[in-house]
Amino acid sequence: MKLDLDRPAVDYREGVRMTPGVEAGPLAEKAPYVDHGTAPIDPRRYRDPAEAAREWEKMWTKVWTHAGFASDIPNPGDWFKYDLGPESFVVVRGQDDEIRAFYNVCPHRGNRIARTDFGTATDCFTCAFHGWKFGDDGALLSVKDPETFRPETLAHVTGLTAVRCEIWAGLVFINMDDDAEDLRSFLGILPEHLDAFHFEKMRVSEDIVYTYDANWKTTYDAFMEFYHADMIHPELGEAMETYWNQYDLYPKGISRMLLPFGYAPDKVADPDEVNEALVQTLVRYEGNPEDWKHLKGHEYATALVEVKRRLAEREGWDHFKELSDSQVLGDWNYSFFPNVTINIFGEMAYFQMFRPHPTDPMKCVWRSIQLNLVGANGFQPVLATGLGNDQDDPEDWDGTVRPPIVYAQTPEETGFILAQDCYLVPPVQEGINSRSFKGLILGEQEVRIRHYLAELDRYLEA
Repeated sequence: MKLDLDRPAVDYREGVRMTPGVEAGPLAEKAPYVDHGTAPIDPRRYRDPAEAAREWEKMWTKVWTHAGFASDIPNPGDWFKYDLGPESFVVVRGQDDEIRAFYNVCPHRGNRIARTDFGTATDCFTCAFHGWKFGDDGALLSVKDPETFRPETLAHVTGLTAVRCEIWAGLVFINMDDDAEDLRSFLGILPEHLDAFHFEKMRVSEDIVYTYDANWKTTYDAFMEFYHADMIHPELGEAMETYWNQYDLYPKGISRMLLPFGYAPDKVADPDEVNEALVQTLVRYEGNPEDWKHLKGHEYATALVEVKRRLAEREGWDHFKELSDSQVLGDWNYSFFPNVTINIFGEMAYFQMFRPHPTDPMKCVWRSIQLNLVGANGFQPVLATGLGNDQDDPEDWDGTVRPPIVYAQTPEETGFILAQDCYLVPPVQEGINSRSFKGLILGEQEVRIRHYLAELDRYLEA
């Protein structure tokens, strides 16, 4: 791979654009430039426990956060647990098919009602400590040995405490603030931009949780730019753009980067050569390399778009007809405030969530969940965590059995690509913690970091 190419200077108001020749469609239009200045970012916001406390009280408890997926609780009584910082919630589908969320706290003595990731409340929720029972609507159904309580004491009894819960595109969100704006308003441009991908039709194919030795923002920042890709993920650069990417900023702290995929970029040794990464990608999407021998490496996206559209027709993904070539093949990477990124590749969406650790601001809980469209003819998912390496993708996956959450104990358990970040992010935090470090110096490929921090400041200053 050749780096340090002779490229023209970048006008910061325009930024870098996607490489010419990518059929991107109207939603790929460049967003107006937002100027967040040039000052270094104060490192205290990444290392000061007082800052973490401010974030919790003034931001995390005021915003909509992505808790999970409606497809994980398809039947009445099905529930999943969602943890955020020191709080825990249980999200349940009621007998009336409505999805509700409650604090995962028994009002008797504070015991956690749900202790596993998923379950079904066949008749009700039962507290494992003293046997109090609650309906899937949160109502108190019974108190064990009620005759031993004075009537005046039972007068204080309540059901489970509800928390606001709303759904978009099959994604479940909760909000601890009763006075916060509604979810649709909070999501800004996201429904307009992403409804065409139909997340609600997708099902979970992989789910991984890992605890980083770094503040949640330090970890989040690593996934808000692709400036690091050539150094950290060189395998991706054989078939994916790491420079000619488009960075767009939108209101509500939302941003995106459009990353062209499926051709030999200008930085590889020979862009005319069809390298092995391109060939293997074609094969994974059930294409025959012999049919495309006439193409050069920098033209190979043509083949990949065609085989993916053929695959979509065979598998019954009719909405592909409404997607541009870039949406079918490229990596449309969106982030929504405060802590989620989504890499979208047409038939799949790769979600990453960056949550504050419940007790230690120098750690964070990272979770990655891949969703895939279910095919009518059994197409098997290509896992994003293994891109750039020979990988074992799922076999006999049809979306009917939800894979368990993998609680990774080592970087390797997060997947080939993500392990590279797991090893590199903690040393960044160590450097930020140094008394010598004066602040983050951010270029125009890192504008998404300034953007979400500006939105965070809006909450902190309220």
